[in-house]
Parts: sequence; structure tokens; C-alpha cells
Amino acid sequence: MIFLLFHLIITIFPLIKSDYPWTFDNDLFGGPDFWGLVSKHWKLCASGQMQSPINIDPNTLLFDGNLPPIHLESIQVDAILKNTGQLPVININNSQANSMKYVNISKSPSSPYNYRLQKIIFHTGRLETGEKGSEHTIDRTRFPGELQMLAFNSDLYDNFTDALSKPRGILAISIIVDIGKNTNPELRKLSVASQSIIYKGQFVRLRKLNPSGLLPKTINYVTYEGSLTFPGCYETVTWVVMNNPIYITREDFEIWNTILQTDSKQTNPVYMSPNYRPLKPVNKRLLRTNIRLNTVDSEICKGNTFPDISYKANPRRKEKH
Repeated sequence: MIFLLFHLIITIFPLIKSDYPWTFDNDLFGGPDFWGLVSKHWKLCASGQMQSPINIDPNTLLFDGNLPPIHLESIQVDAILKNTGQLPVININNSQANSMKYVNISKSPSSPYNYRLQKIIFHTGRLETGEKGSEHTIDRTRFPGELQMLAFNSDLYDNFTDALSKPRGILAISIIVDIGKNTNPELRKLSVASQSIIYKGQFVRLRKLNPSGLLPKTINYVTYEGSLTFPGCYETVTWVVMNNPIYITREDFEIWNTILQTDSKQTNPVYMSPNYRPLKPVNKRLLRTNIRLNTVDSEICKGNTFPDISYKANPRRKEKH
């Protein structure tokens, strides 16, 4: 059986292009375990040693007092929210949005480089099955969802596509999304808009979106060097995992659960969620943090960050207004 599967992969491999229709469903051939096999452009998905997402083990974090607070410019922009078939993606500075305002990130673990926000992606689980959807886990705890802001190095590269596969190309800000009594106002805008992208290929214009409003009220984070969590898994990403969540109501979260992978209504709908990549090995990478001893204010994590003292996922997470 193993030989037959291997023979099948080798036989069809030359026919597969880099735009092979991939999925987050590991039960299908295009799922994460196969990404590195179906295209030569995606080989890092299988062979890379600095892949994302990862589990953040509180016992291995190293305090770095030189890590600056993230400075994401507060500005309203127009954008496009699109159903790609795999993910709901918000594109900033898209010509279809008739907006060329830039959202710049001037302070980050990658300073002194400046970055420009290009995409926001939302990974979700499914409420009806209880499956959580965050890509990163904290002390092996997975959360309902995870927003990821992807920005490119505007000092070194002309655009997002050019930066994807280049050194110091991408800065990714990860924001845990938890269930609460009220939805973050900017996330509420996105949730309402997502009702217009139920089917693959559909998109909707967003007006006056302020991405900085999606950040939690904290300056604390964990950072490490990793990869994109979708094909081609380029190891060009500096990850910033914020130490507090933002919140969404169950009702708003359920809206995202109605989004489909298909471009038309079917008898047996194929829902987009859950849409997260499985965890990858840390492989001795450094996980740095700017959280100081005895000043942790996180709703996700309590404790402190030195390697010999525990930093745990908070089992008593409160729903926050």
C-alpha cells in the first residue's frame, strides 16, 4: 500500500503546477502533509527546519529587554475581503479598493527595518464540533481563532510578492481570538462583511478599516523566526505573537463558520473552517519575549518569562467586554 501511494505521487508529480488546489484538510491529497510533495515550489513545506506555526512553551522563553513595543500606524484604509477557497483574506492597498493608503509598521523585533501591512488572514475553528482554530498554541492550548497580519519589508523590497521568499521579507503579527461577550469593533466590521463572501471567489469592499484596532491592548509579545503557514512555506517570516487576545461573540464567530470552500451551493456543503496548519517542531529556535518579571497582564498567559520559572496558559480565561 505504501509503495502504491508513493508510486501515485511520483506518477502525477510532473503534472502538478505550483498553483495546485491545496487545502487545510489532511484527509485530502492537497492537505498540509502533502504540500511539500505536490509542487517543487513548495518543498520547504516538507523539508524546512524553521516552519510555522509552533507551540509556545512558556518554560523556554527568553526575556529580551531590547524588544520594542509594536508600532502599527493608526489609519483608516479601504480594503478587499475575499474568499480564496482556503481562507478569508483581507487585502490592503488593493487597486480594486481604490485606496493606496499605506499602513506602516515602524517598530518591531525586525527594527530598524520598516514594514507595510498587506494582508490580514483569519484562521477559525468550528463551534458546532468544538474544534479550536488558532494556528499557534500556548502551552499546548489552542484557541478558537487567530488573526494574522502580514506585512512586507518596504525598505528592502518593492512589494509583498517580491518579499515573500526573500530574507527579512515578512513580518507576521498573530492575534489570538477568544469567545467573549462583545466583539472587537474592527473585527465586528469584518464579521458583518464576511456574510458577502460565502462562496469561493466572492469579495466585498471594506471602507474605513483601521487595522490597528484589531490589536489587543498590550505591548507584550513573543517573537521567533519562522515561515508562512500556507504554500510555499517560505522561511522568511519574523513572527510576533501578541500576549493578550481580542474577543468575538459566539454569534459573530458562527458567521465565519458559514463560509464555504466551493464556488456554488452544494447538497453537502464543504465548509472552510477549520483552516489551520498543524504544529511544526521548534527545532531549537529562540523564542524571545519582552514580558518583564511580575508585570504580566495577559488574559492568556500568567506567570513570568524566565526559563526557570513557569509561564502557563491561563486556565481561567475570563470573557472580556
